[in-house]
Amino acid sequence: MTTTTLTGSPENSPENRETDTARAGRVDRGAWVMIAGLLMVMTVCHGIISAGLPALDTAILADLGISRGALKLRETIFLLSSGMSGLLVGLLTSRVRPSNIVLAGLLLLAATLTAYGHARSIGQIYLLYILLGLSFASSHVVIVVLMIRARFTALRTLATSIALSGTSIGMAIFPSLTVLALEHADWRSVLRMAALVPLAMVPVAALLVRSPPVERRVKRADGAAPASRESLLGAFATMPRRKLALGLLLTATFGTFFASTAFLLNLFLYLQDIGLTATRAALGLSLVFMTGLVGKVLVGAAAERWGTNRIWNSQQLLLFIGAALLSLGGPAVAMVGLVLLGAGWAGCYVLTQVVIANTFAGPRLGQMTGAFIIFEAISSGSGVWVAGHLFDVFGSYRNGFILCTVLIALATVAAWLFRRLVERGQAERHGREALADRA
Repeated sequence: MTTTTLTGSPENSPENRETDTARAGRVDRGAWVMIAGLLMVMTVCHGIISAGLPALDTAILADLGISRGALKLRETIFLLSSGMSGLLVGLLTSRVRPSNIVLAGLLLLAATLTAYGHARSIGQIYLLYILLGLSFASSHVVIVVLMIRARFTALRTLATSIALSGTSIGMAIFPSLTVLALEHADWRSVLRMAALVPLAMVPVAALLVRSPPVERRVKRADGAAPASRESLLGAFATMPRRKLALGLLLTATFGTFFASTAFLLNLFLYLQDIGLTATRAALGLSLVFMTGLVGKVLVGAAAERWGTNRIWNSQQLLLFIGAALLSLGGPAVAMVGLVLLGAGWAGCYVLTQVVIANTFAGPRLGQMTGAFIIFEAISSGSGVWVAGHLFDVFGSYRNGFILCTVLIALATVAAWLFRRLVERGQAERHGREALADRA
């Protein structure tokens, strides 16, 4: 986004306000091409890592002779790695073009999947999942949020939801493809074939995912730096009781990511435990993520109309109901739970990132987003491991999933209280502005 030279006209004159409004309503076509590219990259990267690889779990458990808790520790390692890598990516974007980071991540994913096909021990798999975390972060939320905020002045929530829909598309496609491939080849050969997919994606990404133009800082006629709409920290700058607000946001984020990831990354095994075949379990995973795909787009459009925090709360309620049905019901009820879980998680995943971006919008957005990515990774990694460990202790996922359902309920309450603080801060700011205008 380029900044034009300001003339001597007053900064808040009607002419300038009209120009800003017109500019805010325009989004260049190249920005939407970039969104299409990000969606395709996330479909490949996130689909393979988050849904394709877990579909190999049964074969890996049989081949290596390890417990579920030991196997699921790899996801904890992966999520922690992706979180730390997210912060690293946030720092790198000030020096390296985001598009180059995306391309490097695709190449690293291809190399890591090839090496995974030759792994002979769980220790080697743990090391490879560290690299998978770095691959995942190269096209994750930090990149998406920064590129969208640089190219879009309007429709940011919708653009974010569309880009992040790639996660749901990939997660809907790759479980069934993986199960189908396992019918014709062993799990090592499947991994080596999967490595060709991100490799083929590189030229497509190079064409579509273009970094936004470098922002030019031009001085005003009076010698001062141009005013920036994001010179302050977004909603956090005007929010009352900031420490409480931050605590509520962290609580909502922790509960949502701990529980949702525990469900999603143990779901393939859980569905088989309650009586589904591997093929039907894979279809169940696809159902979750196909619902999530539709949900992400609808949630983005709804948030543009009714407000991000309000829709965020409604999606957490859906997530809670879906989690409760999955935890307590049998196979028939579980299918309803899968739909609600997919819809709720899709909205929570997208809107949590948008809420964070809106709260801390400013010059340090990359670092703040990266810090929250680490927190989300710790939350997610803890949830996956705890669910797997509780299975080893009790011989069932039910206790772990009930714990996750309770945490989603706490997250829902925390998010609602956070929304009230945001609305209070907005009302107080508008009141001050009204007084200033009358003065």
